[in-house]
Amino acid sequence: MLGAEAEPELADFIQQNHAEYQGIPNFSFLTKEEMLDLGPLLSGKNTKLASGFELPEPGTFRRIVRIDFSAASALNDGLYNQIYNNGVNAIMTYWANRVTLVKFGRKYCTNFFKNLACLEHTTPIQKFFASVDKTILVFGAGESVARGISLIKSSANGQKDFFIICADTALQPLIASGIEPDGVFIEEAQNVISKCFIGVQNYKTQVFAGLSAIHSITRYFKPEQISFFTTEFVQARFIERFKQAGILPPGNDPFGSVGITAFYYAMLFRKNDQVQIKTFGLDFAYSAGRTHTKGTMADNARFMSSNRVKNDANYTAAFCEPAFKKNDTMYTTPILARYEQIMCGLPRLSQNDIASYKKDCRVKPDNDTGVYTGELPRFACNDILQEEAASLEKLKSLLTGQTKLPADQMEKQITELVQDREYLFLHFPDGQKFAYTQSFLNRIRVEIDYYLKILKR
Repeated sequence: MLGAEAEPELADFIQQNHAEYQGIPNFSFLTKEEMLDLGPLLSGKNTKLASGFELPEPGTFRRIVRIDFSAASALNDGLYNQIYNNGVNAIMTYWANRVTLVKFGRKYCTNFFKNLACLEHTTPIQKFFASVDKTILVFGAGESVARGISLIKSSANGQKDFFIICADTALQPLIASGIEPDGVFIEEAQNVISKCFIGVQNYKTQVFAGLSAIHSITRYFKPEQISFFTTEFVQARFIERFKQAGILPPGNDPFGSVGITAFYYAMLFRKNDQVQIKTFGLDFAYSAGRTHTKGTMADNARFMSSNRVKNDANYTAAFCEPAFKKNDTMYTTPILARYEQIMCGLPRLSQNDIASYKKDCRVKPDNDTGVYTGELPRFACNDILQEEAASLEKLKSLLTGQTKLPADQMEKQITELVQDREYLFLHFPDGQKFAYTQSFLNRIRVEIDYYLKILKR
């Protein structure tokens, strides 16, 4: 139970007499800052409040109940509603992500390790930070892509006047219009996205890929044509361990939309704050029957599957509330509306932010201008991956009985090894936390052989 008090005088009185409630188990009062930050607090691991109270792990809660202890709560009803909604959204987001991890978690982790193994041969994404002095155009796959294409074609020097980056699904429409993007972003973990890259292997487009993105992309392009970044698809100790070891490329939160990811890195790519960033196709809405711009993979698939009794329009897309009306009625979905909120809530990164970001990434510019002109430091990824394989071999020995230990020591060692390697169980339906049960351990035993094949390859 968490207490919230918006009246400043009462809140101060509570803080001054906090000893009265400190001994109550599972109860704490929130500070004003914590009230407004309740969503992230509920989503984090090992979260401690200002009172010293430690919040349970994410996944402990499935819903929130609001209790008003007096009619005075109506005086700050808007604030209390905001606090409540932030908490509800955090819990809903957690469980929505859990469903995604159950379905795709193993695929994410498989790609993560395979891509990590070839990281040393690729071009570090840091090389592009603070390097672009032209207007940056960011393309999603919405219908406003056509306006961006018209802008490029009407420019004096065509695409040479811009630095163009796009989401994977926007690549084919740009290529069909004779525009070769400077970069394309991909985060999709499944093979279905491969169709977006048909016929572009001979282009010079730089591929910016998430570590959890489909690994086969590394076979389509030259290693130096690929730059990896880390989308932290789950809060996990194994990702934190690799981050501390210094082998992970720069990271970002899981935005859910690769178009938002492209926009986020566009802010890091610009040389200074005066460089403009223009977006096209990041509409998060669509007209009736159309969900993507012409020429995208989804649009072409509808044309190829159409016949006399089934036309190419996607009419199910029109069964949503209209988003806005400007000449034509546009529709949106709860998911797209959420993406729009994320996009609008992104902090606009300044040069100071970028400088700090570079420092956090453990890389330094080659000269006083801050421009990367040479090679960046490399880390021994393969050595660390082999250490990971050795730990899995040790865990396998414990689970199969090859290593004999007293029961209490056995449980302690197995728990320590497994809890640092959530990739072994995060895709289990009950995998939000480790459980030392025979059923759980049997499933982990199967996963060990799967990941050993990847790590030893």
